[in-house]
Amino acid sequence: MIYVLLTAAAVVSLIVLYKFLPTRKIFLVICTLLIVVFGASAFIHARQVQREQITRAQLEELQARQKIFGDWYAAYQKDIDRLDRNWQLYHNILDGLDGMDAQSFNAEALHQRLKQLEQEAIEEQIKIHMLEPPPELDRENRKLVEEIIRKTRLYVEAQTQTISMSATAAAPPVELENLRPRLHDIMIRESPEGLFTAQEISAIRSALRD
Repeated sequence: MIYVLLTAAAVVSLIVLYKFLPTRKIFLVICTLLIVVFGASAFIHARQVQREQITRAQLEELQARQKIFGDWYAAYQKDIDRLDRNWQLYHNILDGLDGMDAQSFNAEALHQRLKQLEQEAIEEQIKIHMLEPPPELDRENRKLVEEIIRKTRLYVEAQTQTISMSATAAAPPVELENLRPRLHDIMIRESPEGLFTAQEISAIRSALRD
């Protein structure tokens, strides 16, 4: 709107100048200057609009990536919560052995608990191995997600193997005195060191920050 008003004002001014200027040469010089000024102004305005459109498009793309990763990470975190639950149950079972004596020890019940936990661990392992990075995510962030998945797969494999070996070792007939050190030895030797994905997650969040 402002450019329409300025253009109208310029036209009126030119008409007035044409009538009152002593020579056409001066009038042509003024017209040339006005054309240059208005042309430069229009060019600058067009570039500014273009930059604003690019910035808006970039912001929308960034927000879309944030949602894509946010949805993926929320589902991934649920898987991690189930892995943590299984691992906590495993440690609870082993800790429970320390408070038992030969009279209260039930080898069959212990074996069944470990076998059930093994089955749940295998189910979670299958889910983790089916994980894939979001295809809509950009290349660099996809690489980071792939690294998170790789580390998680190694972690769940070690976790499941530890539980499976413990279930096998606890198969009856077995005596508490022999089983207790055997299970603790398996736990120490086979347990995963930990799932360290904070660096990748932090890098993704930093890249997707506004």
